[in-house]
Order: sequence, then structure tokens, then C-alpha cells
Amino acid sequence: MEDEKDAMVEKTTHMPSWRTRLESFKVTGQGMYALAFITYLVISFLRNSTYADYVISSNALQRCNYLLVAILACKVYFFDKQTVRSFLLNSAVIVVGLVVWRKSHALDVLMMVMLILGARGIPFKAINEWFLKVGTILLLFCMLSFLVGITKDLIFVRHGVDRHSLGILYPTDFAAHVFFLILSYCYYAFERLNWRHYLTFALLAVLLFKLTQARLDVVAIILIIPVMAIAKAAKQGSGVAKIFASFYWGVSIVMAYLTMMMAYFYSGKNHLLTKVNSLISGRLQIGQEAIQRYGMSPLGNRVVEHGFGASAGAKMFYSSGMGSGYFYIDSSFIRLLVIYGLVAAVFFLGVMMVISLRSTLGGDYRLAAIMMMVALSCMIEQHLLDLSFNPFLLALLAGPIIMNEKKTREV
Repeated sequence: MEDEKDAMVEKTTHMPSWRTRLESFKVTGQGMYALAFITYLVISFLRNSTYADYVISSNALQRCNYLLVAILACKVYFFDKQTVRSFLLNSAVIVVGLVVWRKSHALDVLMMVMLILGARGIPFKAINEWFLKVGTILLLFCMLSFLVGITKDLIFVRHGVDRHSLGILYPTDFAAHVFFLILSYCYYAFERLNWRHYLTFALLAVLLFKLTQARLDVVAIILIIPVMAIAKAAKQGSGVAKIFASFYWGVSIVMAYLTMMMAYFYSGKNHLLTKVNSLISGRLQIGQEAIQRYGMSPLGNRVVEHGFGASAGAKMFYSSGMGSGYFYIDSSFIRLLVIYGLVAAVFFLGVMMVISLRSTLGGDYRLAAIMMMVALSCMIEQHLLDLSFNPFLLALLAGPIIMNEKKTREV
């Protein structure tokens, strides 16, 4: 008995005290980035939910983002290896981001710049897993919140059919969350994708259509199936699949160019453009109105928008419908031109192209396929620079994008 007590005392004395643990705690660049990334992901998600509308102050969440910018800047300048060239490049990009933020009053462009620069040395595989796991939990949390009555399910009506937002500010935003989480899962489980996964994606698309009537997002989810199947076959060595997948890298630029040109030259007298405008719910007409109203400055403009999202937008929708002064630039590519400016447009489109091209040249194809689907979504929706939807731009400077599968299995 005494021996057992002595053993317990000896074991206890060897356990590190809280002071020892505190002294041994080390601040690392990866830890700082993980903290900033996950915190900003949660903030972005909540701001896009009815929590921001009914429970949490959106301004308070915005103020938290300023601290995250400082944390990411600290990671970039003090924890990453710096050369004179990298210091000057990082500083130039950050200064441009600051100027665009002050001119446009849109902090998301600066946050995305800081997240891209701060991702250096962080494996993109880890970043994607953070997004997939935290994003899925948050989406389920928002759905549970309205089910138990903490927040509301905003319901919009189109042609007599209810469209549920399910705890998010707008039905299409909920569907977009699902779309991007599916893309994230495709990256995560790329080697294991099979017909069961594709069938699940199709069933989710059907369910989403019934609940949200988000037609464009549903079509995009369905298109994920052949796009990812071809990318996987190309990586496995299929010659035919490689021919198709080798074009993925350039699609994002083509889609951006077409969207910008169609909006710029849109005319109600052009039969083809009128048809396209109708198919994408009037987005070309609003894009042209935005260009005419605000122009395209090098470093952005402050744009005042009135959308149907959140409770205020729902009230506007029910009071007078589309004739109530609705003005919201849905297309991410048009937003780049009008709100963030030509410099930001060139930068972010360049980021998309580099990520896609590097994925293609490396023979992996998954990020090229994902970036093509992101571009398709960005033609019609505004989520390119919103981390709660799109983490894939962070792959530019993140650690190895193409993982050595054999080495991964051994580890």
C-alpha cells in the first residue's frame, strides 16, 4: 500500500505544473495563422447568418477583424522567412490592399490578401480540412439555431413557391455554402471519390432545389460530378481525360472575361445577351448598371447596394418586390471591376490562373477542377473573396498543393 502511495506521489511530482506548461508554450506562425483563419471563418459565417441579423452585432464582428489583420501581419513579417524581395512584394501587396479597403470600405479584400500572404508555409491540405470541418459544423449550427427558435428561417416566395434560407441570410447563400463545402470535400477525398459520393452530391442538389429553389447553385453542384470525375481519371492516367482536364486551368480567365464583356456591352436590343440575362436572373443588366453608375477605377469605389438578404431585405422584397430599388452586384467578377478596382481584379484573377496552372502542370488536376467550378459560381454569385465560402485562393502560397500520396500513407 505504501509502495503504491509512493508511486503516486512520485508520478504527481513529475507532472508539469501550469507555470511549467505556460513557460514551455511557444507561439508559432502556424498557430497564429490557424487562430486567425478559424476566427475569421467563424466571424464571416455568422455575419452571413441570421445571427448577425437578430443576435450578434455585425459591427462588433467587424471590429474583431481588425485584430485578425494585425495577427496575420505579425505572422507574415516576423514568423515567415523574409528576403528583401519578399519583404518589398508583401509590403506592396498589403499597401494596395489597404488602399482598396479605404476606397471601397470593403475589408474583405484586405483580409483575403492577408490570408493569402500568411498561408506561406501552411499545408493547404490542413487549411482545407479546417474549412471543411468548421464550415460544416457552422452550417449545421445555423440550421439547428432556427429549428430551436434562436434565429429565424427567412422565407422568400418565387412563383408561389417558398424559398427557405435555413438560418442563412438568403436561400442562394445557403445553397452556395453547400456548393463550396462539396468542393472542399472533393479536395479532401479526391483519391476516394466514387459513384456513391457523386450520387450523394446529386441527392443534395435535389434536396437543395426543393428547399431553396437556388437553380444556378443546383446546376453548379450537378456539374461538379463530371468535372471531378474527369480530373480524377486524368490524374490516374487516362489519356482522354487528360485532354479535357488540361483545359481546366484557363477556364476561370475565360469565364471572367466573358462575364465582364457581356455586362459591359449588354443591351436589351441584343437578343442573345437578353436571353443570357434572363437565364442568370438579370445579372448582366445590373452589372452594366453598376459599371455605368460607378465606372471602373484602378483601386476601387464605394458602392451602395440594396439586396434582399437579411430581414431588412426580406421586408423590402415583400413590400414592393423587384421594383423597390433593388441593386446588388451578384457576379464576383463584376464586383472585382466596380467595387475593388482594376488592380484587384488583375491580382485575384492572376491568383486563380496560377493555382489552376500549377495544379495542371503537376498532374494532379484537383485544384484546377475546383478553381474552374469556383469561376463558374463567381459568374453569378459574390463569394470569391468571402472566406466562409471560398478558401481556395489561399492555395497560392500555402504548402505543398500536390501531396505525395505514398508518403502520406506511410506517415
